[in-house]
Amino acid sequence: MRGLVWLATVSPEFAVAAAPVPLLVLAMMAALLLLLPKGMGLKPWACLVLLGFVFYRPAKLEEGVARVTVMDAGQGLSVLIQTRNRNLLFDTGTEQVAQTGIVPSLNAMGVRRLDSLILSHHDIDHDGGFQSVAAVGTDKLLAGQPEFYPNAEFCQEDKWQWDGVDFELLRPSENAGKEDNDQSCVLRVVANGKALLITGDLGVKGEAGLIEKYGNALYSQVLVLGHHGSSTASSGSFLHTVSPQYAVASSGYANAYKHPTVAVQNRVRAHGITLLRTDLSGALVFALGQGDIFQGRLKKDKFYWQKKPFE
Repeated sequence: MRGLVWLATVSPEFAVAAAPVPLLVLAMMAALLLLLPKGMGLKPWACLVLLGFVFYRPAKLEEGVARVTVMDAGQGLSVLIQTRNRNLLFDTGTEQVAQTGIVPSLNAMGVRRLDSLILSHHDIDHDGGFQSVAAVGTDKLLAGQPEFYPNAEFCQEDKWQWDGVDFELLRPSENAGKEDNDQSCVLRVVANGKALLITGDLGVKGEAGLIEKYGNALYSQVLVLGHHGSSTASSGSFLHTVSPQYAVASSGYANAYKHPTVAVQNRVRAHGITLLRTDLSGALVFALGQGDIFQGRLKKDKFYWQKKPFE
């Protein structure tokens, strides 16, 4: 089984995240050939196939385009934003999710180092996988509570541009409280007039602070719902101000908190927003600045044991 174990270690998500199922079958055949004593004389071919998986790199994005992947982080959060030459990860999910899902997915998508890692706040479902993701390497670490991480900087209000894509760190006009959730970093990404907004676990008071300070400048086509779709966030006034086309709930299947709550679902529906859920569809992909905003599920081809119950 060494060949299969090696393949799974190097790129366990490759075929479902970046290539069609037939390529996975090809890789599995190559791994099995390596297990045979003589490999039917095809061991050199098998090695070439597996090396192709290891050194795979996806095609670069165009200038001014951002690719957003809301990872399947269970009852947690992790969002990858990619531009032509840069990669930013917002939160890591739990340690288990980072080890079994986030880091392998980064490898599968050709991300060998992060240009920036943002840890919204000090909750295990948002920063629990910090050590595992940090091992990938990052040039800059930003955090809502930087005192908990070595060499971290506070995610103060800031703006920068990568490859023609604008990034904005926002702060409420007043700190809503001293709880961890209230310290959440807020990130807005804009590419060719199309925007994404992520608020971590910021509650309704923090949302009100954002509205007071930024008003209609919060407008974004994609909103990652605060606190996984908890009723403590995503107020009606905030949804009205952001006015997204899509709202994403990053939550675990059959989670004990019943996220996204019925109240939030009703508010989203009342504002004419399309609700998307990682608990039902797995990781979700969006494109800002090019073509349709919603690109669908990350894993379009799945074996039956990988499918979510309601896909």
